[in-house]
Amino acid sequence: MSVTFPYTITIKFPSDLTVIPPVRKFISEALQVSGFSTKFAFRTEIIVDAICNNAIAYGSAGNADSEVSVSCEICADCVEIAVKDRGGSAANVERLREAIRRSRLESPTKELEEDTGMGLEIVKLLSEAIELSVDENNLTSINVISRREDG
Repeated sequence: MSVTFPYTITIKFPSDLTVIPPVRKFISEALQVSGFSTKFAFRTEIIVDAICNNAIAYGSAGNADSEVSVSCEICADCVEIAVKDRGGSAANVERLREAIRRSRLESPTKELEEDTGMGLEIVKLLSEAIELSVDENNLTSINVISRREDG
């Protein structure tokens, strides 16, 4: 089977934690079909899981009609993942803004993980770059770039 790079997979799903496992598995399988290693696909599953869980827990918790959007651009040498949600309560949006401010420090401290509880540390460990943003309408976006190591 021949795959033409880059291509993008976009999935929108309701703000429901039970939907995350099939979403992350679908992305993992797409990566493996595209020639990425099982190890890389598994690491990407962990990234997708952590970011989607945050989007639901902190970005749209308690809002039944809210949805999460996952966009995964698959290139020959890397994967770019973008997860967007409508933003959560004022307190959760402020916690995310603080996490963004702290994540831009050169050497984030253990306090980031403890204070925010956002699970961003594992994503930072497994990826090459992570960018978080919250716009004026509280639309939250997390973009992650993960580069393949298997050549």
